[in-house]
Amino acid sequence: MIRKKNILPIVVLGLALAILFAPLTAQAVPDETYIPGSEAAIFDGHTFAEAGGWTSEVNITDDDTGNWIQLFMHHVNHGSFQAGLLALGDIYIAENNTHATLPYQLFGIHFTTPTGRELFAAANFAFLFAFNDTDGSNTVNQPEEERWFVIPYGWDGGNRTATPVVSAITMDTSTPGEYRFGVKYENLYARIVGGNLLEFLLTLNLPLFEIQISELTFEYVITVDDDTGEITTKTDYTIGQVLAFYALGQEVPIGEVHTALQNVTIGAAHFISVFGSNYYKHTGNQLTPRPASQWIAANITTDAAGRQRAFAVGIRGTWEKYNETPTGNDLLSDDNIAYSWILQPALLSPETLLLLWQLPLSADFFATWAYAVGSPTFQTLYDGPLDVYENATLNFNTVAFWYAVTFPKFGGYRVEHDPVYTAYSNIGQAAPGIPGFPWEAILIGVVVCLVAVFLVRKRKKV
Repeated sequence: MIRKKNILPIVVLGLALAILFAPLTAQAVPDETYIPGSEAAIFDGHTFAEAGGWTSEVNITDDDTGNWIQLFMHHVNHGSFQAGLLALGDIYIAENNTHATLPYQLFGIHFTTPTGRELFAAANFAFLFAFNDTDGSNTVNQPEEERWFVIPYGWDGGNRTATPVVSAITMDTSTPGEYRFGVKYENLYARIVGGNLLEFLLTLNLPLFEIQISELTFEYVITVDDDTGEITTKTDYTIGQVLAFYALGQEVPIGEVHTALQNVTIGAAHFISVFGSNYYKHTGNQLTPRPASQWIAANITTDAAGRQRAFAVGIRGTWEKYNETPTGNDLLSDDNIAYSWILQPALLSPETLLLLWQLPLSADFFATWAYAVGSPTFQTLYDGPLDVYENATLNFNTVAFWYAVTFPKFGGYRVEHDPVYTAYSNIGQAAPGIPGFPWEAILIGVVVCLVAVFLVRKRKKV
């Protein structure tokens, strides 16, 4: 959870941006004295037990440096279902009077299945990547088909003139049973870094290639069916249009950029985790270790005990391409094929480093949130969030996987897509309750963007 001893410099853009902070991730452990409801002092009087949906903006200042960050918290509590989104907003660096951001967010859900199994799950946007698909196969299978990571960030220091703008999509509950919220990042840059580990480490700090994109938007639309207990989360995300391309510091004419990117595939990677007991997998997509990434054409479904489906990732096969203009977005095509993948990164890889880099800080918050929204039975198993943080995963089975969607021949234009996550809950049914000694779950699955976010437990500045 957010606490004062975690006031620490928050951003390390090892991107040679002169935004140098020292992330003290060793201090990122939950507060063992946390009491459910005490979060009201941070989130404008809101608590995780509050029915309905709410959004809170939190501004945190480090008195020693004058630096401050902005966080957005969105929360949904509908019967036995809860969802939370923690997102990073604006970052102010007092020393050089600049603003920065990175599109970090942690999204989690909690629900109980019709058989009484209590589950936690999360789906996180991890990073963007791209590759030059010269043969149209939508895979990197030729020597000339290079792969890159695309690391988005906002910063108006140095020779960068675009000031990042971050705005919350405030919770909208005007439609019964529907909750709409999210976050929008505008005026972003992105560093293009090498696809293998050595190239990644070498180019991370060298501004060889960078782009400027108009926006990166994540909007969640949760719909609860009180009759069937089915809960869908549609994640509308937008990868904004490439506005400028810089090679070795020199801007390339935008017309040449669209030509150069006409065969480039861009992709969005997610890390998804579901923790619970007695897991099975079905629908033909067995989430067992595999030697290489694999394309999938059907939904991914995880089952709880008794082979009853619990959580699914839906695959939508098309995406929309737009040309952004001063007068609006012109639709170029809406029948573009989107390819979905189960990824299997190597143990030591850029993907894994980007995940582990963020894990302690995100686990801090999620352990507290899980303890707060968990059932009374769950709370009797643990002394508090710290106990959950340290011991929860010792007793539970898990399904965790990298999931990516790729958009071929995007040409540097605006991409819009909306995968759907589905939870199968006991809402609308006579719930059997948590069996005798429950095999409850806790999620510590997260993603990253090349940034450390700090969470402060007590202090809030409006």
